[in-house]
Amino acid sequence: MTRYVARRLLHGILVMWIVSTAVFVIFRLVPGDPAAMTLGFDASPEDYEALREELGLNDPIHVQYLRWMGNLARGDFGKSITHGYAEVSSLVFPALGRTLELAALSILLAVIVAVPLGMISAIREGTWVDHIARVFTTLGFSMPTYVMGIGLLILLAEVFPLLPPGGYVPFGEDPVKHLSQLIMPVLTIASVTAARLTRFMRAGMLEVLSADYVRTARAKGLTERRVNYWHAFRNAAIPLVTEVGVNFGLLVGGMVVIEQIFIWPGLGWLMIQSILTRAFDVVQIAVLVSAATFVIVNLLVDLTYSWLDPRIARS
Repeated sequence: MTRYVARRLLHGILVMWIVSTAVFVIFRLVPGDPAAMTLGFDASPEDYEALREELGLNDPIHVQYLRWMGNLARGDFGKSITHGYAEVSSLVFPALGRTLELAALSILLAVIVAVPLGMISAIREGTWVDHIARVFTTLGFSMPTYVMGIGLLILLAEVFPLLPPGGYVPFGEDPVKHLSQLIMPVLTIASVTAARLTRFMRAGMLEVLSADYVRTARAKGLTERRVNYWHAFRNAAIPLVTEVGVNFGLLVGGMVVIEQIFIWPGLGWLMIQSILTRAFDVVQIAVLVSAATFVIVNLLVDLTYSWLDPRIARS
């Protein structure tokens, strides 16, 4: 088990090195002078040159790369000139926290709905429950997230003004308003995610229920509840864990549209605002943090695998 964990950690470190290198290269291949994009086109040549020197853009590319990697290793993400020399970490990490809050609640609600619905759909295959579950998954797969979000916004904020249309208030400042602002974006993401997870749960359960060891458990006289909820579910949960991890990772870096619709100042919202204000020093760290979150989530998924099936850790 220890060797397995160490191997997965090394894989994660390798992936992060590749991602950080890719971010460095991509943002240096973007057309245009970063100093000109930061200052605009009305500044004097002396201002351009002074900013280029301050940013280290006049150094050779390998020197810039080593400085970039060294700063990352020390946890120094630099300062954003566009945001008045504010620490980039003070901009990115609060936004990441708000995105993680939204993603975690959405995934939690989706799992609460998808696991029992997928299990019942598989156990009662061909019944009306199964048909309803399959219609639900089809609608979830076919409906874009932003359509669901706009529909909920019109329904719950305009037609029936039950919830605020968007915005953000810290939990410590007003817990009730904070939670009310979370309801619509969480429902939007969870409804689409739950459809995907229900499909995976149903497919996994159907495959496991037809396995030999499940038939053997029934032949030994075990109750259907024990067979379904202990023997079958434990193995059917493995592909579900994969899908939950992948969806959570994608949500962290992929909620740009939802955060814009509901004016939720998360990581995606910060990246859009930074692109519009040419704060590319913030954008590159936001991309890197998003990738790091995805790597960490995948590591946790791998560790969950080894808990659900110890044979994976020995492979």
